[in-house]
Amino acid sequence: MKQSPLKKILKGALVGLVSGFFIWVLSETLLHQLFFRMEAQTYDWRLKRVLEPRKNPIDDIVIIDVDERSVKKLGSYHQWPRTYWETMIKNLKQAGVSIVGTDFIFDPDRRHPDEDKAFQQAIRESGIVCSALYFVEADTENFQPAMTSEPEGLDYRRFIYQVPEPLFQNLIRQDRLEPADPSFLNASYTAGFVNLFPDPDGVLRRIPLFLRFNQNVYPAFAFQIALKLLNARGFDYNRSHSRLVLKTDNKPPVEIPIDKYGQMLINYEGGFKTFRYISFYDVLMNFAPPEFFNGKVVLIGSSLTGLFDLRAIPLQGIFPGVEVNANVVYQILNNKFIFRLSDLSNFLFIMLIGLISGILLMYPKPLASIIFTIILLILASIAGMWFLESYRYWLPVTAPIFTILITFASTYIYRYIFEERDKRRIRKTFSHYVSSSVVDVVLKNPEKLKLGGEKKVCTALFSDVAGFTTISEKLEPEALVALLNEYLTDMTDIVFEYNGMLVKYEGDAIMAVFGAPIELPDHAELACLSGLKMQKRLAELREKWKKEGKPELRARIGINSGEMVVGNMGSHTRFDYTVMGDSVNLASRLEGANKLYDTAIMIGENTYELVKDKFLTRPLDMLRVKGKKKPVKVYELIATKDETMSPEFREMLTQYHKGFENYLMRHWEWAMNHFRQALQIKSDDGPSRLYLLRCQEFMNNPPSDDWDGVFVMKTK
Repeated sequence: MKQSPLKKILKGALVGLVSGFFIWVLSETLLHQLFFRMEAQTYDWRLKRVLEPRKNPIDDIVIIDVDERSVKKLGSYHQWPRTYWETMIKNLKQAGVSIVGTDFIFDPDRRHPDEDKAFQQAIRESGIVCSALYFVEADTENFQPAMTSEPEGLDYRRFIYQVPEPLFQNLIRQDRLEPADPSFLNASYTAGFVNLFPDPDGVLRRIPLFLRFNQNVYPAFAFQIALKLLNARGFDYNRSHSRLVLKTDNKPPVEIPIDKYGQMLINYEGGFKTFRYISFYDVLMNFAPPEFFNGKVVLIGSSLTGLFDLRAIPLQGIFPGVEVNANVVYQILNNKFIFRLSDLSNFLFIMLIGLISGILLMYPKPLASIIFTIILLILASIAGMWFLESYRYWLPVTAPIFTILITFASTYIYRYIFEERDKRRIRKTFSHYVSSSVVDVVLKNPEKLKLGGEKKVCTALFSDVAGFTTISEKLEPEALVALLNEYLTDMTDIVFEYNGMLVKYEGDAIMAVFGAPIELPDHAELACLSGLKMQKRLAELREKWKKEGKPELRARIGINSGEMVVGNMGSHTRFDYTVMGDSVNLASRLEGANKLYDTAIMIGENTYELVKDKFLTRPLDMLRVKGKKKPVKVYELIATKDETMSPEFREMLTQYHKGFENYLMRHWEWAMNHFRQALQIKSDDGPSRLYLLRCQEFMNNPPSDDWDGVFVMKTK
């Protein structure tokens, strides 16, 4: 019955809302890191494209750079006398700088304490220096436990702030405060921490404006500079809009968008040297005119690699930390922030995308749905770019895109389930004759029914009942057919359970393939799991048949992986989807070779290489099958690696492995000793029994000098 458009719209809206909620839950829980990384990468890409290159560097904030020129002229930075720094501060004070931020940690110079005192005096008298604090994590192994109070003698109350309680509880906490000597900090006008915290992908996109140390709140270095310049007296916290409101004389007040942890997105003005850089040496020598610095903000830092203050930012991989701070100061002073949706707004936005997608994608036919989906994806991408460029808004793109895709998939599935029942009836009927995987291919790609084939790497499985001819002679035809049908039904169900395709029955034999016609990356693993479960189920059937007085069937299985030709083969009126090739033939040979070793499942070398990390196996031989020159390594498939095995059985395998190694090295007596020990543990172990006989034969009739351990099979 045809549904009304309104019902389809309502169902589409419901599907879209469910899809949006599903994506939101994933993005906030299980796949949070994955969604964040993808979203962050799209943000970086957008930011690079919306920024317009500047003709001239910003010189309201000047960076005095401890650069290569300074090091070449003044020597290694670590050897600089404090008189350089004393002179620098005095020069900047005399030039009329409004504030100086020193992005360095100064430890006491035990060799020249007088120079330290003179430097500290210059800092104190200038009244314009913002010094750097640095927090580190506790390291109990190296006897650096968490500090329970500020370093002794530190006049920390001049640096800390009170923040509203809801924000205080969520601030990032730190364990230790460096440096331990507070002399330089006490001399400073103010101070802030210079720690920078990159995102999980190593890119610096945000900065915490505060950190908690014990019960005190310290401001970031750049934030402290901005607060002093704005004469901020304190803060209000607008929790509903995630805004930190500075209490200043400015009208309107400065409102900084932050997340619940007190972190602000950094609005980068550009790449390296967007701000004016001047060499430390040139300022020290008064090469730069003093009037240039009048009224400006000065940050002293370094772009040298050796001083380890280079960061990755959205715009480039190497960027000086001092210029990160310059960007932060600049955006606060100029009220240029990047905004993000609050958690609630983000949720509602994703739900809205789901609602719109569901309504648009439910009604059209599949082709129209695809077109609408592409249009929605393009619009979501354009919106993300436009909002960042026009409003400095980081509008999420990743979650909306996945919401659109999931909604498209969901509406498609909905139509498939509720509007394609006729097709499912065809599938159900058709599946009685061929495997459901072939049905899927036929329904999706009818052209697959044409004659021809393709080469694919798959895994073939052959199964045959041991001594079936003898068993069949003892049973009435009806009983034989009933027994065989029960066996084949259970075995085929297992093949289908592991996505295998039944190629054909040949009497009591089963031929199956894994990896065709549907691609299965783990085809070898699935074939091995199928083989093990077939043997397990057959053991259960034998118990049942024993109680019923029926013959107890035992099967041998051969499994091999490799390149095969798969496809429809036959005439235009009758054909079978089958496989052929040397790899298929080898699987058949391995099935028969089980008889020689008295094993249940034998796998080829190619299969072994694909599954050796997941299954318990043991080497059986190097076989040269009839009609082939190149030998192949064969292995017995025993169990999955996570299956519990008795200590005795594992010891038997250990003895077998040692015996096999000695056998290959022609140490016949040692090998025989290990095989005997294996048989003492498990007297019916076929491979150990076989190799014991071989060793005895080789002791009496040693092989030629060019013997390579290969056993030649005389029969198929």
